[in-house]
Amino acid sequence: MTTMTRSVRESMARSVFEDIRDQPYRVSEFIGDRAANCSTKGKQLLESLGSLGYTVRGRVAEMQWENTLIPKEVVSLYPADLLATHFFVEVEVNGTWRCLDPSWDKGLEIIGFPIATWEGDNCPGFTLGKVYEFEEQAQYLSLWHDPNYATEYFDRAGGFLRAANAWFEYIRQQHSF
Repeated sequence: MTTMTRSVRESMARSVFEDIRDQPYRVSEFIGDRAANCSTKGKQLLESLGSLGYTVRGRVAEMQWENTLIPKEVVSLYPADLLATHFFVEVEVNGTWRCLDPSWDKGLEIIGFPIATWEGDNCPGFTLGKVYEFEEQAQYLSLWHDPNYATEYFDRAGGFLRAANAWFEYIRQQHSF
């Protein structure tokens, strides 16, 4: 470490993590929608921590919306045969990889969402199935470069995506955050 002490760097990293985490979570509803979801927030965190000198990597895992606190009537709109995945970050600290997941914002804690901390508590914020190996992950992520894949995903999942965002907005209005 050159001019920045370890404690200053960690303090800056914690602040960056919390700022990204506390952007109100919402899912993307269409191609090009830069919603503050797991992917967008995760990529912001990767870039920010990398610029502070941390070694970071993104991870992709399968997940199921049923394992969240989103109401069943909203989750039922997600097509059962459509793969749902989650993107989260790992950071190397003192030679150990540690999970950091900025997905759920602090405002959702009041209704029971697992809010991650810089220390890695409550990480990841989703119940995960298969965590992809890096080769599998690259293959999966390449699918999103196919406009037909993305278009079909948003067409089929659109009802769920809009309903989930409406629910998040409703929750925030009810709890004034």
